[in-house]
Amino acid sequence: MMFRGLALASILAIPALAQSVDDSADAMQNASAWTVNGSVNAEFGFHSVVTEKNSTDSIFVNGNDSIRPGKKYRNYFQVPGAFGNLNAFLQMESASGQKIEFSLDASSDRWNYLDPKFVQVMYEDRYQKFILGDMFVSAGDLYLAGVDVFGASYDFYLNLNRAEKPLLVFNVFGGENHAPKLPGDRDPDQYNRYIGIDEVEAQKMLIGGKVLWNASQNFDATVGFIGSKDYLEDPFLRDGTSDNVNLSNPMFSSRTLFGEINGKVLGGRGTYNVQLGFGGADTVNVVAHRAVNAVFEDAGLGVSRFAQLRRLMNNSSQVNRMTREELELLFGDNTDMSVDEMRSELTRILKLAQEALKKHRDEKNDDPTDWTAQNLALSGSYNWKNSTTMIDAYFRFVGRNYYSAGSPDLLQNSRQLGFKLDQKIKDFWKLNFGYELNIENASGHGDAYNVFGFAEGSKLGLLPGADEDWLEKHEQDASRTLYIHDFDLKNTFKVRDSIEVVARYVLDYRTRSTPQRLHGNYFASSGIYSDSWFDVQKGKPTIDVDTDDGTIQIDSARWAKYSALQNEDYLATQFEERLLKHTFELLATFKFPKNVLKLGGVWTYRADMSKFVQDDLLDGIDFSNETYGILGYYFHGGDYLDARYPISLTTTLDKIRNTVSVTPRFRIYNRNDMSEFEWTLVDNAVFQLKPGFLDLLLHGNLRQNFLTRKEEGKTIEEMEMDLDLSAGLKFQFTERLGTEFTFGTFLNYRPDNESEDYRDIYGSVSVNYDF
Repeated sequence: MMFRGLALASILAIPALAQSVDDSADAMQNASAWTVNGSVNAEFGFHSVVTEKNSTDSIFVNGNDSIRPGKKYRNYFQVPGAFGNLNAFLQMESASGQKIEFSLDASSDRWNYLDPKFVQVMYEDRYQKFILGDMFVSAGDLYLAGVDVFGASYDFYLNLNRAEKPLLVFNVFGGENHAPKLPGDRDPDQYNRYIGIDEVEAQKMLIGGKVLWNASQNFDATVGFIGSKDYLEDPFLRDGTSDNVNLSNPMFSSRTLFGEINGKVLGGRGTYNVQLGFGGADTVNVVAHRAVNAVFEDAGLGVSRFAQLRRLMNNSSQVNRMTREELELLFGDNTDMSVDEMRSELTRILKLAQEALKKHRDEKNDDPTDWTAQNLALSGSYNWKNSTTMIDAYFRFVGRNYYSAGSPDLLQNSRQLGFKLDQKIKDFWKLNFGYELNIENASGHGDAYNVFGFAEGSKLGLLPGADEDWLEKHEQDASRTLYIHDFDLKNTFKVRDSIEVVARYVLDYRTRSTPQRLHGNYFASSGIYSDSWFDVQKGKPTIDVDTDDGTIQIDSARWAKYSALQNEDYLATQFEERLLKHTFELLATFKFPKNVLKLGGVWTYRADMSKFVQDDLLDGIDFSNETYGILGYYFHGGDYLDARYPISLTTTLDKIRNTVSVTPRFRIYNRNDMSEFEWTLVDNAVFQLKPGFLDLLLHGNLRQNFLTRKEEGKTIEEMEMDLDLSAGLKFQFTERLGTEFTFGTFLNYRPDNESEDYRDIYGSVSVNYDF
């Protein structure tokens, strides 16, 4: 708070700076002739939140919570009681072109008494630009995709010609990128939750600078530097803590040098961009975090989700609120686990990761790894267009050890190649085509750089097919190269002025090698001998097998063939995962007088084409996919067919505008007789009760999901529902002054998970004034 208070106080000094610059630049002008405009919006309201009671006969335990039978579950969802929000914007501009701007976005409630989310003061004239407070700094995706910084930024413009862009722009910025989270502090992002000793986060400070050279109208170049450092014991203008705690994110310092060029060719029809970065991070507690990564890798979770998993380590209670789609992003849509099973498994994995973090916490290391080509990142793109055609091609290489604090989410050790085409074939027909290849965990161990990405286990990676010795050596590695191919074909037909049809096909194909193996299971209780392959053959000898359901007869020769494999360590290996997803989309838009109708259909079919390269021991054995699941892999177990039908109608009358949409969705899985049905209904209406003065605003959103599956012969049905309703009155007293009253309710209904069930009734009044 004190840090942001300095920014608020600095607004008093900015006008004096502007005045002095103006006087020195052009003393003949009247520097006091400033135009002032802006807006202020204040909102005050109240939330009333009710959670369900523990209706079971046992104590509910979730993290540090222990809820006894008959007691209400703890509210983590919405801060109850009174709240307030304040948004303000002020702009001052002089006759000579100087600008002063002030922006504020602050809120207050019983959990965060004063929360200035965004505070910024900006001064700009012909020669310079100065920002103090919150800012979003961005440039090239490779080195500065975008970061939030609370600090200061200064730009100096070297102008040789007023009518053109400045020849040189010098920029420097710095400040706090991430505030520390200390043991016992309130979690600013979640109500009723305090930071535990295993969830501490260090303060991250950022500094950077660059020089932009606008050589001509058709060429510019940038070079710069960005660095970061974490502080825990003695952070800037913040309280610190001892380093004898568990950190969910590693403490490190980073340094990155970067360059970028942009140009135009062919009379401006062609444009190109090249970006280069060379950087890395020196991790303090690298041993502990490699141990955490090993836990995630052994669980088969993708490296692209490690950052999200570390955030969940900080807040494991969020796991119980994750949807199937969110969970499948972690486990993959090839899993045969239910939502509850995925939540339980993820909780177990996070606990193992936290234990690994504690075990290796004190094994600190400065990670003095020499910088190599793996600290390099390079990207390029070319775009060409004319009146009917647009072509875009691009690539990206990111080394295994490359890191830039300005692009913290950029996936290391990855490659990307892409191509896009937009073509106007006829006046009524437009075609869009795109292909993109993303390669994750591209380079293997040692010198296996796989530079171009096409051949795991090789140096250049140009021709598919790794060396056999390398494949045999690394067959059981948990993290192998993942190839993701995406095709997108879209056709837009304007049948007539009032009818438009869009037809689209999207293909997603993913392939990688995993350490998956099939292992023999010879216990009758597993159900393996119930497979049809063991069925009695007419005129052939049989053998009796005792199962949990009684004694069954099976073919003795086939029993003997399978039983002969008992001494084998595994039955199949060298697993190649191949997952294919087809999506077909059709959308039609009809324009009628005062009405617009949209009808659509989206069909997605997901198919498992995986196989074991070495499965000679299973020659002559033809088990069902379900039986193979008993041995270790359920072929086609994750296949599904999903159908969604979005329908919407927008009606515009003299004093009424209403948009209503309904979307039913069906999904049928290939396992456990599982099926899913979901429907959503959304309506937004505006009634002009007195045009120009009073509007009635109505909003409604209903979502209901039904899931049915079979487990151990029992049918399990689950349902969840969300309901969001609100009504408001908007008064516009003058062109500058208005107010709005809102009353609404939100229902999160979870009959199968009572701890996530809550109701929120809220009301608010807001006042907006423009000047």
